[in-house]
Amino acid sequence: MKEKAPGKTLLKVVGIIMVVFGVLSFLTNLVNFAMLGTIGEGEMGELFEQTITASGITVEAYQMSVYITAAGSLLNTVIGIIGIVNCNKIQKAGICFVCGIILILWQLGNDAYSAISAGVTVLSIVSMILGLILPLLYFWGALKNRQAMLDGKAQ
Repeated sequence: MKEKAPGKTLLKVVGIIMVVFGVLSFLTNLVNFAMLGTIGEGEMGELFEQTITASGITVEAYQMSVYITAAGSLLNTVIGIIGIVNCNKIQKAGICFVCGIILILWQLGNDAYSAISAGVTVLSIVSMILGLILPLLYFWGALKNRQAMLDGKAQ
């Protein structure tokens, strides 16, 4: 008898969304990497540096933002693929469960960094709540599969 994976749909749908968003985010972040390369290089670099400085952002903060965004894009893509591949395999529920925890911690860390660096506003609170939706849905799907795995071992 084949074991049913009750979290299959959540893991698969959320995984697909995460992969799409992760790839798109990384592709758009390539522009930011290109802009990082211009800093200190000629007139274009000076203009860009003046522009971000005038908007109240330090070059270091901009660099950190670019690196964090790239890491988040990669993390979402990889964990999304893991969720898609393992959505129907309850014996792999443990890895999805750990990935769900990593996603939640990553999002909370980003939210804390944003709150420290930019302050807390109503918009940032809404953004924090919205940012937790996909990680929590992924975790819920993994939790459902993990519970099915544990129930199967108990029988």
